[in-house]
Amino acid sequence: MSDKPVNRGPFLLLVALFFGPMVVAMWLYFGTDIRPSGQTHHGHLLEPVRPLPADTQWRSPQGEIADELEGDLWTLLQFVPSPCEDACQNDLYRSRQVWLALDRRRTRVQRIAVVADAEEARALAAIAADADPNLKLRIVDKADPLRAFLRDPAHGPGTFYVIDPIGNWVLWYDRETNLRDIHTDFKKLLRLSKIG
Repeated sequence: MSDKPVNRGPFLLLVALFFGPMVVAMWLYFGTDIRPSGQTHHGHLLEPVRPLPADTQWRSPQGEIADELEGDLWTLLQFVPSPCEDACQNDLYRSRQVWLALDRRRTRVQRIAVVADAEEARALAAIAADADPNLKLRIVDKADPLRAFLRDPAHGPGTFYVIDPIGNWVLWYDRETNLRDIHTDFKKLLRLSKIG
């Protein structure tokens, strides 16, 4: 055996290089108020996440009660004013383009347009039957809390809402949001989601 002293410097340096950044990162995250400011979504998160009003009754343009959100589908929802003029029709077209761009993932997403009144819903249903058969037109009563939410002044006309399969509002997009950004967010949601 040799009485030569063992040099532990390189070993300790290696341990410090491996564990040092992890210790600093944990201290920064848990020990301070410093948080990453970046975000990867383009929409506006609804904070706190709110469930849909439990007593909302969805009606088809024919007046039948429809339980559309009882399933395992994500929902892209929008409010359609009466009358639905050019800007409104463009919003319906935009939601259709987002849905079509999802390609094979679109089977996990439904589109619902909440229409202001039954007459407008029937008129749009006649148009959508040929041009956009995947759009579900629904009417809710004037006193329904869903209408109050959809008409929130913070959410302007042409707003798209994303609802998860459990029935929670997740995100909303204003009219100026690029379709590519909405599509990117939806792809991420569908890829990472274990529900729907």
